[in-house]
Amino acid sequence: MLNKSRLAVVACGCLCLASVVGCGSTERAIVEFSYTVNASRGLPEGMKTIMIVPAKLGPTTDEQWSDMCITIMQSLVNESKNSFGTDIEVTDRRDTQIMFDEADLSAAGMSKGGSQGGQLDAAQGAILSSINVKVEKHIGKQRTLSGFNVFGGGGRGYGHGGGSVRTEEVETISRNVTVQTSFKLLDTSNNRIWEYYSPKTFRATDKTEASPIFGSSQTEAELTPQDAIIATLVERGAREFISRLMPCRIDIEAEVESSRHENCVRGVKLLRAEDYEGAASNFKLALQDNPDDSRAAFGAGIACEASGRYKDALKYYKQACMGAEDATYRDARDRMKTYGDRIRG
Repeated sequence: MLNKSRLAVVACGCLCLASVVGCGSTERAIVEFSYTVNASRGLPEGMKTIMIVPAKLGPTTDEQWSDMCITIMQSLVNESKNSFGTDIEVTDRRDTQIMFDEADLSAAGMSKGGSQGGQLDAAQGAILSSINVKVEKHIGKQRTLSGFNVFGGGGRGYGHGGGSVRTEEVETISRNVTVQTSFKLLDTSNNRIWEYYSPKTFRATDKTEASPIFGSSQTEAELTPQDAIIATLVERGAREFISRLMPCRIDIEAEVESSRHENCVRGVKLLRAEDYEGAASNFKLALQDNPDDSRAAFGAGIACEASGRYKDALKYYKQACMGAEDATYRDARDRMKTYGDRIRG
C-alpha cells in the first residue's frame, strides 16, 4: 500500500512542477515547397552577357560579402539559364587582374606562349549592388527548475507531507541580424539604369532557450552560425531582384506552431503529413472559434500556398498579421504580394 505521506509529496511535487513548466501541448511542423515565378520586366532586348560588380558595403559589413554577393548572383543567373532556358551569360570580372598580369609577363618575355592573355566577353549589362549588415546581441535571463525540497511524516495510520520547488535564473542569448540590400541593372550600351531595386531590409532573430527543467546557461555557440543567416538574407534580396529580370525559383521553408485549439493542433499534424487540404480545413475550423488565432491563420496560409491557392494564402497571411505582430507573418504576406500574380501554373 502506498504511504499517504508519500502520496502527498508526489501530488505536491507534480502540482508545483506544473506551475513551473506550464500545461497543455502544441505541435510544430517544418514545411518545405517551391515554385517558379515569371520575370516582372525581363532583360533589355539584345542583352546576352552581364557582369556582376563587387558589392558596395556598409560601415559594419565584413568585406567577404562583397565577393559573396557576386557568387550568390552568379548562382541565381546560372540557375535561371540552366533550369528555365534564359539566354544569358555571366562574365566574371574578378579574375581580370590575373589576366592583365599574365599578358604583361608574356609581353616582357618572361613567360612562354602568346603575347596576349585571355579575352573577356563584352558585357552588355552590369549588376551593381550594396549591402549593409548589422548584428545586435542581447543577454537575457530565464528561470528554470533546479530541484525539489521534500518533507513528510506520519504515524498511527495517518501521515502528512509536502515539498517545494527550487528555481534559478540562467543566461540566454538572442541575436538580431539586419541586412539591407539594393540592386540595379545598368545597360552599358546607353549607360542607363534598366531596373532598380530600392533598398529593402530583411531581418532574422535567433535565440537560445534553456530547458525549463534543470536548464543551464546558453552561449552563442548554440545559435545558428551568423554567416549562414546573413547569406540567407542576402540571397532573399538577390532572388527578388533577379526575379524581376528572368524566371526564378522561390524556395520556402516555414516553421508552423499550433495554438492550443484542437483543430489547430490537428492542422499542424496534417501539415507534417503533407495533407495540405486537410490541414487548411482544420485551421479554418479553429478560426471559426477564434478569428484572432494568428497561428491558425498562418498555418492556413502555408497550407494554401503549398497547395497553389495563392489568393487564399494572402488572405490568411493578412489575417495572421492582424492577430499578432510577427516578422514571420509579415514576410509571408509580403512574399505573396511580391510573387502571387507571377507564379507559374
